[in-house]
Amino acid sequence: MGKKVFLAGFVISLMLSMHAYGFAAAESQPAIMLNGTAIEAAASVDGGNVYLPLRAVGEALGYEIQWSGKDKTISVSRPEKDIIIDLNNYKITANDHAYYMSGDYTIIGDSTYMGPDFFSENFGLTVRWDRQNGIVQLENVKENAISIKTVKEASDTDTIKIALQCPQIDGLADKTVQDRINAVFSKLAVDAKNEGLKNADEMEKAIASGYGGSPNKCETYFDYRLKYNQNELLSVVFLDYQYTGGAHGLTVQSSHTFNLKTGEEYKLKDLVKSDADYVSFISKAVKNEIDARVKEGVLPDYAIAPFEAVREDQDFYLSNNAVVVYFQQYEYFPYAAGIQEFPVEFSALKDLLRPEFGFLHNE
Repeated sequence: MGKKVFLAGFVISLMLSMHAYGFAAAESQPAIMLNGTAIEAAASVDGGNVYLPLRAVGEALGYEIQWSGKDKTISVSRPEKDIIIDLNNYKITANDHAYYMSGDYTIIGDSTYMGPDFFSENFGLTVRWDRQNGIVQLENVKENAISIKTVKEASDTDTIKIALQCPQIDGLADKTVQDRINAVFSKLAVDAKNEGLKNADEMEKAIASGYGGSPNKCETYFDYRLKYNQNELLSVVFLDYQYTGGAHGLTVQSSHTFNLKTGEEYKLKDLVKSDADYVSFISKAVKNEIDARVKEGVLPDYAIAPFEAVREDQDFYLSNNAVVVYFQQYEYFPYAAGIQEFPVEFSALKDLLRPEFGFLHNE
């Protein structure tokens, strides 16, 4: 199968899987404050999502922004970072990490607006919408003093196309902890590759036995997003896309949150006080947000299974200003709904979170 078919299959799955944070639309153009200072631009709220003007915010942070109309790419650069946004191919390249956008951008007039995840992951900002006052608050965060490189592997045979990208951290004082965390990340990539090879082998055997099979080869695409890198904590999301024939592939999202001093991996219950009823609190927040998304038309008014409550060990990750819980494709909602994510801001959880983690320092 050609490259364009592979990219189309994965990008469609990704755009279904990675939903931007939902903001109930109360106004269309909130003002923007960057580290307490107003910038001469407004945000845009559309379809339940907030978008920020790339040029205005990037230049306010000291980035040089250049547009190439020939190939529809935007260059965002300053000495320590180079970002290329390819609007034709829905692709972002940030230093050595190339990944596909999840559709969280829009064009207004002749300006590009990006969703909150772009600014959080690439610029190290918290993004909060003060609905009552009609202001989007942006603040720089102090990130951990580590570096992250992307280890890549790619192959293309008659039976399978594989593309792997895996983070590896450097700069920890305790190299044993560093190696242990990196080993977890590497194993996830290896497991995704082995699953793809197994899928290809099974498809090849099925075809050899007379089964018509798919006209397309198998695909494996493994990638990551760095979500939280503060307060000696690191939270990373992984995307494992597997295509085994049929109408579409399937993306499974996983996440890991580590203490960079000890190497301990945290579950959701480890972030809250011992007597905190976090399950009820988060479940209520998720239920309210599901209802809001159904009302806005973001989610259909039917589900595969009714949502009752999150699990005690619910899948989650940390963003710069929230605990984000999420559900896999088909877990509650049909395939078209993708992987639904539900952020619960640290400020809302302030009475439940353990103070030693420092989540509220930027609140």
